[in-house]
Amino acid sequence: MFKNRYYQVVKQSLITLNFFEVALLLAIMSLAVISFVVKGEFSVQNCISAVSAILGVFCVVLGAKGSIANWIFGLVEGFIHVYICFVTHIYGDFLQRLFWNIPLQVYGWKFWSKRERNDNSTTIHTRYMTWRYRFYTFLSIALGTLALGLFLKMFGPWLIGVLHNILPDMQFLTLKQDYDGDAQLWLDSLTTVLSIVTTYISTKAYVEQWYFWLIINILYIFMWGMGDTEFTFMVVAKYSVYLINSFYGIYMWHKLSKN
Repeated sequence: MFKNRYYQVVKQSLITLNFFEVALLLAIMSLAVISFVVKGEFSVQNCISAVSAILGVFCVVLGAKGSIANWIFGLVEGFIHVYICFVTHIYGDFLQRLFWNIPLQVYGWKFWSKRERNDNSTTIHTRYMTWRYRFYTFLSIALGTLALGLFLKMFGPWLIGVLHNILPDMQFLTLKQDYDGDAQLWLDSLTTVLSIVTTYISTKAYVEQWYFWLIINILYIFMWGMGDTEFTFMVVAKYSVYLINSFYGIYMWHKLSKN
């Protein structure tokens, strides 16, 4: 029964894709092919990054439609991205996704199912935050960024030292003894807190999430673009498509909130 439910939700969501949504999916698939051609090899790592990117775009495109099927794709992509973050030593993103984003995929599915429309579209009724909720959201982001930034500033070097003692042969490419500057430290804190808060409010079907994703995607493109691994091209490509989809999400969710 449950397997049939998941299948029907995914099937209905895919057959209702419009031209723009299909174009986004074709774009990421084309970029995956280009990455293989440019690199001149079909390694396992390249294939994994391509699959992650494609599943990720399916997830955000369906999310912009307001389709509950996005949580199914998001759960699978989440586990793959956790692997990518681990082997490329992006441990902040790794921990955030493993202990926060992945569990919320299950929670999001359950909450969105309660807001599903009765028209067999698998889409939901979206809504805007109240001004009070917006205030508390911004306050949470500000306080969370401040708390995390101060923690990293005061205990970051000590924490990395402990990790080095536990895993002496591990190369921590992103977890350094210290940041290059205060701006980098606070940017890291902001993106982490923003991602945590935005993932939560997305489960609550608030339109405002897409404005936050817009900012997050820009910051992630910058962060991953600084790297040079087998995953870099496809991860940056994925977040670039996510960025375009953020504008689409704002447009679609505004419409869904009116119906």
